[in-house]
Amino acid sequence: MGADDACHSPSTLYVEGSDLVYALFAVLILPAVLNGFPLVMSDSIAYSGKGANWFRGKFPALLLTLPYKLVGYWAMPILNSAMAAGAWILLFRVYDIRPSRIVLCILIVLSLQPIYTSAVLVDAWFFPAIILLLSARRLPEVYVGILAGLLLSGHGSGQIFALVFAVLAAVLFRSRRQVVAGMVAAVIAFGMNVLLDAMIMPETPRLSKTFPAARVFSVQPELLRREADRSGNLVLSEAADEVARIKTYPENKGRRDLFWDVWKTSEGEFDLATFEEHHALPILKDAFMFEPVPLARTIFLDFLSYYGPATQFDFQPVLSEPFPERFYASHQAKGFFAAVPVELGATILRYGCYLAFAAALFFGWRRTGADIRRTIIGIGLIAIANDALFALLSGPPDRYHHRILPLLAIGTVLLISGRVKQPVEAPA
Repeated sequence: MGADDACHSPSTLYVEGSDLVYALFAVLILPAVLNGFPLVMSDSIAYSGKGANWFRGKFPALLLTLPYKLVGYWAMPILNSAMAAGAWILLFRVYDIRPSRIVLCILIVLSLQPIYTSAVLVDAWFFPAIILLLSARRLPEVYVGILAGLLLSGHGSGQIFALVFAVLAAVLFRSRRQVVAGMVAAVIAFGMNVLLDAMIMPETPRLSKTFPAARVFSVQPELLRREADRSGNLVLSEAADEVARIKTYPENKGRRDLFWDVWKTSEGEFDLATFEEHHALPILKDAFMFEPVPLARTIFLDFLSYYGPATQFDFQPVLSEPFPERFYASHQAKGFFAAVPVELGATILRYGCYLAFAAALFFGWRRTGADIRRTIIGIGLIAIANDALFALLSGPPDRYHHRILPLLAIGTVLLISGRVKQPVEAPA
């Protein structure tokens, strides 16, 4: 065995890989450590393992039930950081690359990935799920699809992106195994949510039409008023008045979630199941007929806002849910992540991520093979699809855009690694 063979022996690669996992894990969980407590939103309780929430994905809560009993809110950041670190190693093994550790850590920081792996949120699960699906050319596609589907089941958009990946695999990647993995992931993501909803909270209404309907009437309150007049529903009429009132406050100008204000202030009169069954779809249909141009312009501007020169984190100092005492001693509770200098720093990092990807495209595109180019294009299309979906359904919250920044880091790593070895599809 020659010197080069010894350097690349399985035992050497294992040691190097394990060392890198530990280093990446430390980088990815560092914001939570420095903060003194995991980064949280009011929604974080639903993902912490403390208990299931009626309209959030149940799988994360179920998975973290026991870890939460052991380490509390730290369970999710530990899991997030371990999965993201392992996903990076899997990417390097599948594509047979060994990037500079310093460059890799810089790209990870530029992509804001440590902020979200340090949070009690499932946004960080999107990254390992996509890497698992990419690895289906080398790994058993059904098992990979199951694992990716479980991760994607944590958020309502998961099955959509599994299907997007399957389409790209068929049209762009030309990989039957990746198509199978994407389809399996979509089935698992959808099926897991349906199963756990039926088992844990069977009376909870499905809100698949309510959320987009609420999105459009938050932009155009007239749509809710028109539905109230058509149906003669007094509760809807009062809700329309409330939305119009809320919209008069300047701080609510960019909000797309006024539905929650209406629901909370109605004291139970605003019935979600009734709205989902009888009113949501008519409002959506009316949105395409009643002044669709202003609505389309708002959606387009929301899409562009993800790339604008401003960054806003959702880790506010005052939250609507109670948290352990240690949270109130954290930097987040003191307003650190809402401070202008911090948000400016995040914007600089984000633009650094865009610039690194653009520079890698410019200098590395010709050095990569056609298959890797298709992978890069696929990553770009997934990122655009992510932003388009959330511009359509949710609007401005930046965290939905931030979750695709690590995908740009993947593209940058592949492009700067020279002639990357394209993973050969394993025989069926």
